[in-house]
Amino acid sequence: MQSKVFEDILEPRRTELCHYIWISRRIDAAIAFKQRVRPNPESHKEAVLKNIQIQEFLDKISREKNIPKQYLETQVQLILDEIGYNKNLRIIRGLALLLIKICLKVCKGIYINNDSILHTKTLMGNNPIIFVPSHRSYADFILMSFVCFTYDVEIPCIAAGMDFHGMWAMGSILRDTGAFFMRRSYNNDYLYWTTFKQYINQLVINGELPIEFFIEGTRSRSNKSLMPKYGLLNMILKPLFLRQVPDIIFVPISISYERIMEEKLFSYELLGVPKPKESTSGFFKSLSIIKESYGSVHLNFGHPISGRKFFGEKLQTSHHSIGSIHQQELSEYDKNIIPSLAHEIIHCQQKLSILNIINLIALLVNHNLSNCKELLSYVELRDKVLWLKKMLEELGANIWCTDVDNEIQEALKVHNNKIILNNGKIDVARENIDLTNLNVTKLKAHRLTEEVMSYSVPLVMLYIYINPVLHHLVDLAIIVAVFKQKVQITIDDLRNHYIYMRTILLYEFVTYFPDIEKEFMKAFSQSITLELIVKTSDTNYSLGKNEDMQEILLSSIQPFLYSYYKMVIVLETYGSCDEKKILTETQKQIVSEMKNLFIHPYSLNLDTFSHCLSSLTNFKAVERVKSTNGLSYNVDYEKLLEIKANLEPYILELYKGKILTTLSKHKL
Repeated sequence: MQSKVFEDILEPRRTELCHYIWISRRIDAAIAFKQRVRPNPESHKEAVLKNIQIQEFLDKISREKNIPKQYLETQVQLILDEIGYNKNLRIIRGLALLLIKICLKVCKGIYINNDSILHTKTLMGNNPIIFVPSHRSYADFILMSFVCFTYDVEIPCIAAGMDFHGMWAMGSILRDTGAFFMRRSYNNDYLYWTTFKQYINQLVINGELPIEFFIEGTRSRSNKSLMPKYGLLNMILKPLFLRQVPDIIFVPISISYERIMEEKLFSYELLGVPKPKESTSGFFKSLSIIKESYGSVHLNFGHPISGRKFFGEKLQTSHHSIGSIHQQELSEYDKNIIPSLAHEIIHCQQKLSILNIINLIALLVNHNLSNCKELLSYVELRDKVLWLKKMLEELGANIWCTDVDNEIQEALKVHNNKIILNNGKIDVARENIDLTNLNVTKLKAHRLTEEVMSYSVPLVMLYIYINPVLHHLVDLAIIVAVFKQKVQITIDDLRNHYIYMRTILLYEFVTYFPDIEKEFMKAFSQSITLELIVKTSDTNYSLGKNEDMQEILLSSIQPFLYSYYKMVIVLETYGSCDEKKILTETQKQIVSEMKNLFIHPYSLNLDTFSHCLSSLTNFKAVERVKSTNGLSYNVDYEKLLEIKANLEPYILELYKGKILTTLSKHKL
């Protein structure tokens, strides 16, 4: 059973006289997968170079391209030197000391569900262990290593992007603490790709350290789950499917932040301002975070998932029994069943996520703004937080709250760059943004003015704290949105509308399509329990009396539906064109309409535009075309207009009566 008891691992550090004594202690770290001969970073690289699959591949290239094999082996060695991790305990101890000092200054606490990580330790030794944390911040892999150091678990080998590899000094420091580097694309460099796959194979079969990777592939700038990537997962699972290891244990982990240190950077990126290139100087500039407070962090370790048990009878190995094992690859059948595990890991991360009071406050403030209501007083906010907390807990949310008054006051203090008390009312902070030094040639979409950015950034930052709640709400929100149009409807018609809208939003709110019927029935049952809908006859249902929750649900998905609708309009207007034009024109049209209607600035975010294009591609309403000039899209007008017709009633209902009059201060 999942432990709900969390311990603050910073607490012992606060009371000790000397941190150096603790970080320099003798460590007898738990090993993930015991080997007869203990490997080291260099032995892994040597084993890959000598591997029969690599050698046969080099022989083939040497013959076909008339290149000396010795030269090719040198290239493989260079690739391995680029990829390979290292382990330097002195550097690990030094970074632990630095991290303690920073965390004690900026964090209220780092909370771990102690029983779960101790249970994971009991499983170590007999099988490869794979840590799969959510990815919301660069701090994720640092905190994961610090937790392992604290609990005497071997620091994992961590899959890191090449962005970090080129950072002066920092690249080698990360490598010395277990990072191995992977290119995001290999541009048909099959020598690199074959070497990298064999390196992963070596770490899984013959490595003794845990492996850590982010199944979403990149940081989620929006602070909600992204569609899982299957490439690295396929590589890790290959030895299980080929019976080269008895089992592989996956540990899903949710890392939840009360405040994300990159929140402002993410807001800029979502609005189209490109992120700065990772650099060592940029890293040291980021240390200015020690002047601010970031509240608490929760690392919630989930129940370990046995790959062998998860796949069960589906783990067919008969088709891998013919021929030499080094010549075999995953079959199409294998690749088709692996996504179910990827989605299960994402689902576990969502269930494990910890919400803070700021997530509830953000949802309530957003609801008031979206519905052009008066600002909440502190007392009104407190009452609504308590009410919303109860609602969310009925939906299965884990909410960190020991004393609601203290938590609200702490949230207002930690997030005073977004939310302020203005004459006793809860208001959104404003800031003046200077774009004088912006390189407009690198903008991903429309050039937003300083006025638009100053208005939008705080509201987009605030939405980043709404997003972690939405996996609890999106299914209910769709059901309520359907009823807003239909008034009365049968469960079968409701199911059809739900499945259609859920499919439209497939990339926005991650779901595993084979489970969509089960998710509908769960949401339908919850809607009745919360009195969102009520049975009115033998076959029909209509909206229930819980109007406050209905409004919150609708306002929570409003920006996404609006973004999708506007992009469809742009594609209808401009037809087949390149991606940048689509993004630019969609942002331009939304900004134009924001002057008279309350359109949430989160509707401008490029992540949602990207998800919309993926969804339209999935519906075959557009066709994605790759060329040397980038991406472009060809439009199928018949299918596009069908989607427009299906989205339009939702937009008309959601924005009915939302013309800004009394709240003119929120105009641009």
